[in-house]
Amino acid sequence: MIKRTFYNLPAEKRKKIIDVTRKEFQKGHKKKITINSVIKNAGISRGSFYQYFDDKLDLVELMTNDMMDKMTEFIKDELIYNGGDIFEVPMKIYDVMFTDEKSYKDMVVFPDRFDQNSDLISEYMQYRFHEHDFLGSFSQYIDRSALNLKNEDDLQYIVFMMEDAIKSAMANVSKNTKARDKERQVLNRKIELLKRAVSV
Repeated sequence: MIKRTFYNLPAEKRKKIIDVTRKEFQKGHKKKITINSVIKNAGISRGSFYQYFDDKLDLVELMTNDMMDKMTEFIKDELIYNGGDIFEVPMKIYDVMFTDEKSYKDMVVFPDRFDQNSDLISEYMQYRFHEHDFLGSFSQYIDRSALNLKNEDDLQYIVFMMEDAIKSAMANVSKNTKARDKERQVLNRKIELLKRAVSV
């Protein structure tokens, strides 16, 4: 578990550790992330590492949390911009992953780097991962007037289905970059069908 001492660090130092961890995950396909490489490149001691984290699984959590924070902020901004149309968001997410690779490179590359860290990521997903309140961070910005919802759970399921569609498209592109346009078309079709199914 990421310790409170990490969150109590000055923002600049936290950012440096996050950036170093991201770069370590973005290394070549055969390079596993190590505590030694993180502490060396972040300029911290091994003792400091264990003051902030329990183990390497916390580095996966650090990346997961950072990506979720970026994604929820992006979605919130898009919903404010487009008047709350949740169905506009998936294609924007897909497109920005490839047009603003500097800002979102970690989200694009992270799934493609599972090979060399698959055991670590599997362990994290099995024993440590907890569902984030993904919808709660931008729910208030969604225009519900055009949606045929029986209750708030319906909206949660819609978001889950769109999230799965985006993950599927991104995973397929990470395996075959030439499939980018085709996967965009498939994603767009899935979102259109979902929109028709739940629109008033």
